[in-house]
Amino acid sequence: MTQIQSTSPEDNPIINLVDRILAKAIEDRASHLYFEPQDRSLQIRVRHNGLLQTALQNMPHHTIVPTIDRLKALAQIHPERPAPQTGTFDRPSKIGRVQIAITTLPTQFGDTITAKITYTQRPQIALHQLIPDRQVFEPISRIIHSHRGLILIVGARDSGTSAIVDASLAELQQADRKIYAIDRQLTADIPGIDRILLPAAADAQTIARTIDTCLHQQPDILAIGAIDSLPVAQTALQAVAQGCLVFATIAAATAGEAISNLIALGVPAAQLYTATIGIIAQKSLKQLCNDCRLPQEPDRLPLAQLGNTILSLTDRSSYYRAHTLDPIAIERAKQSGKLCSQCQGSGYRGEIGIYEVLTIVDRLKPTILHGDAESIDLAAQETGMRSFLDLAIDLFRQGKIAFSEVQRCAPPKTLLQDRLANAQTYPDAEASDLDRAESLEAALYWKQQALQAKSECEQLLAELEHYQQETDEFEQRIKQSRSQVEQRTRAEIALHLLSVVDVIELARTSIKPQTDREAAIQKGYSMLENKMLSSIKEIGVRVTESKGRKFEAHLHEVIKEVSTHEHPAGTVIDELKRGYTLGDRVLRLAQVNVAVASTYN
Repeated sequence: MTQIQSTSPEDNPIINLVDRILAKAIEDRASHLYFEPQDRSLQIRVRHNGLLQTALQNMPHHTIVPTIDRLKALAQIHPERPAPQTGTFDRPSKIGRVQIAITTLPTQFGDTITAKITYTQRPQIALHQLIPDRQVFEPISRIIHSHRGLILIVGARDSGTSAIVDASLAELQQADRKIYAIDRQLTADIPGIDRILLPAAADAQTIARTIDTCLHQQPDILAIGAIDSLPVAQTALQAVAQGCLVFATIAAATAGEAISNLIALGVPAAQLYTATIGIIAQKSLKQLCNDCRLPQEPDRLPLAQLGNTILSLTDRSSYYRAHTLDPIAIERAKQSGKLCSQCQGSGYRGEIGIYEVLTIVDRLKPTILHGDAESIDLAAQETGMRSFLDLAIDLFRQGKIAFSEVQRCAPPKTLLQDRLANAQTYPDAEASDLDRAESLEAALYWKQQALQAKSECEQLLAELEHYQQETDEFEQRIKQSRSQVEQRTRAEIALHLLSVVDVIELARTSIKPQTDREAAIQKGYSMLENKMLSSIKEIGVRVTESKGRKFEAHLHEVIKEVSTHEHPAGTVIDELKRGYTLGDRVLRLAQVNVAVASTYN
């Protein structure tokens, strides 16, 4: 990766300008920079704590091309290719190594560039600090402290889902646990966790092979990054089947949508239900600045469009909105000394995270097997999950967010449903809002819904039976796999114990007692040998009965063939070393002498 070279203004003012812009963004701990060519100027905006603000505007038109070319050169991408491109470079700073990922996008005015800034030496935030609400933290803590299963972290791209994964891994890290984290972008190091950094352009097969390779190292916990393809999803389920606790992120708006998206990828709903133990969906809301927020009484019409829950806001609490200033007003406030020192005129101070926590329980099984996102979310709320809308309403009541943020958390509704809600809220509305056409439209809509529900019901029973069979088969495979592991474990233990029994037997048979003391020692060895044999019998090991029985090749190993008339040919006449079995498995062949006819040459 390229290192930015500091250059003086006399050598090249554009290089110096770009250097100073990057240095200032890093100093302010910004997360993104946006270089946006306009018709006659260049605008530069910066995102800090989730808030987007203008850093520089109305830069001269002649600076557009050299500024964009400088950033492309740093990221080592083609300067004139008319297509989206990506690249990265490192930036030295006082706070340690910083990686900047460049993404270009052609527009009518030239290439727009987004620079994502990643800090490798950022302070690690504990999970209880990231989620201070105890009612939200406790179910999340129960989910992440499970021994095995799939945990989905849901949110928009670059919305902070990786922070939840990192905080969870840091809390789970212990000396007796092996943890791997697979990333496609540079992240902060966590002591005790092995990170595997893949190229940003790594395809699904590469990621799946990497996960499979990790499984050969017998990890306890595995963080695999984003599930965005069927091979990655299948390998994640394989890791769960092998006993791993798997963290994965997925781009979705809600917990129900995450399940629906995975099913749409091709993941069987039954396997997804069996493997998944919890889903944590997160959304970031802009927090109002306490120093300059303005009182506001929301209109009842927008309140009605959000449904009955929001209509309960009748306690006459003080609600607020942001006091956001435009660039000209910000300059005037600066000159007059009235600019808010906390938010610098943006009206906001950082972000607040809200979390939907869905714990997979038996009651959700039929809904998950059906795979409808909205139905899953509604069923989850019936089991106790608080929705984004409920959480946002609480923050609105506390004066921490504006009503516009509450609207962002509302579930989607059809236009007709909004109209019907408004009609019920405003019974005295004008006739144009409640005319016959709308009534007919509502009747036709609900009739169509009833017919559709009837046809779907006819399919659901067959689908449910199919999914139930699929679930039973999957559970049977899990039980079979567990049984095989238990069988192998018992066999390994038995072989170790049998090696001890052999030593004791050798010691016992080597003693030819001449005195009472030697006889007592031999008796002690016999008692110890019998005790060991009794112990291994308790785990299912059985001694192979050999002497006097017919020779069987899968149970006996011939040491010597003895010519004799006293026993039928093929009969075991002497056992030199005992054999053992465990169920259908032969742990050790019995070493025997076998009788043959006296005429056998």
